[in-house]
Amino acid sequence: MVKQFKFRNVIQGILIVLCVMITPAAFAQQVSVSGTVNDAAGMALPGVTIVEKGTTNGTITDIDGVYEITVSGADAVLQISFIGMKSQEIVVGGQTTINISMEDETIGLAEVVAVGYSVQKKADLTGAVEVVQMDAIENVSLSSGNPMQALQGHVPGLYIEKTGTPSATSSRILIRGVNTLGDNNPLYIIDGVPTKRPEVFQGLSAGSIVSVQVLKDASASSIYGARASNGVVIVTTKNGSDRKGEVKVQFNSNFSVQSEKPQRYDMLNAVDRGRALWQASVNDGIDPTSGYGEIYNFDWNGDYNNPVLNGVTVQPYVGGDMNMPAGDTDWQDATYETGFVISNDLTVSGGTEKSSVLMNVGYIKNTGMLKYTNYDRVTARINGQTSMLDDKVKFGINTQVVSSNETLETPDLGSSPTPGLAITLAPTIPLYDSNGNYGGPLGSGYSDRNNPVMMQDINR
Repeated sequence: MVKQFKFRNVIQGILIVLCVMITPAAFAQQVSVSGTVNDAAGMALPGVTIVEKGTTNGTITDIDGVYEITVSGADAVLQISFIGMKSQEIVVGGQTTINISMEDETIGLAEVVAVGYSVQKKADLTGAVEVVQMDAIENVSLSSGNPMQALQGHVPGLYIEKTGTPSATSSRILIRGVNTLGDNNPLYIIDGVPTKRPEVFQGLSAGSIVSVQVLKDASASSIYGARASNGVVIVTTKNGSDRKGEVKVQFNSNFSVQSEKPQRYDMLNAVDRGRALWQASVNDGIDPTSGYGEIYNFDWNGDYNNPVLNGVTVQPYVGGDMNMPAGDTDWQDATYETGFVISNDLTVSGGTEKSSVLMNVGYIKNTGMLKYTNYDRVTARINGQTSMLDDKVKFGINTQVVSSNETLETPDLGSSPTPGLAITLAPTIPLYDSNGNYGGPLGSGYSDRNNPVMMQDINR
């Protein structure tokens, strides 16, 4: 026991000596730095953040702008930052006193932003304004043919309510949400001309737009009045003024394919639907033949306490009509097809020191994913301006002509929309009868809804 005690004391002694030798060497590397931080006029700046770069070691100045910080060594770098001031980095380099003078951060405050009918300095701008440059969304706009849909995801808080039609002309922008039971459309200002009709903006060709600005807060009402309560969308189109002394010809073409298959419902076939109807009837204690005997033959034991289904077969004819043989129709496959969108856009622009002109022609065709829907649109725009009398007199013209033709989705005679019928219509109804005419519900056991493909064909 005595030997172990002495050996342990020796080890402890060695460790104490090593700590005494190492500790001064470690502390010898640290440097204490102090000083003051002032602005360019020599006024003390309280609350300035001073951090040793690459570490969490930091401090802030007191009410008199005085600071003190202990850094890891002479190679340490101090990072100095303060709101409204330019950030700095200073190498300690063995200094123990570092006085710092900070400069005002003025970069960008003199820039101007177009707001309504005027411009404001960025420093004076307090409203919520988002500016979208069209070069960031032009490809999206060309593929969809709708500049409104191209804004989705580029403006925080802006929501595009889509209808799914080929033209999407019934779509709308919601900037401040749904705040009334009436009109929630924002106000559109297109080259200074106001309108509440979203289809005017949607009819613009992507190649003719320079930028889109969105005024999101209520301060826009001070410029445009009550019509701006839902926000304002300011659209600026090209006029060729950037092509001084030269002519530019630009052609854009885009082709895209559309399909609804990734979002298609997994539906029951004719026999599986019969099994489901049998199970539902048995669960309710009802004879399945009484409700669906016109459509199916049910082979089961008739015991409601312990029901056993041996098999289900489809009646050979719908409603007993010899011209209407029963089918196994996938109505989603019959109602939808792969659609494509073709978009072409031609722009010619040019200008001089005094005058400029832009001519734009666009064509878009969308065949739609629902059979017998279609959208064609031709747009033509001429923007021109000139000045005279040493720029004291300026005049110009912005003209757009749009011609469109659209075939929309149609409901059946019972006002049921055809996309809904593609999900709910019984698969035992055939698409065509034996004479080549459209099939439809006949006899008991079926609803009175019509063939959705027939309704779309009639509507075209």
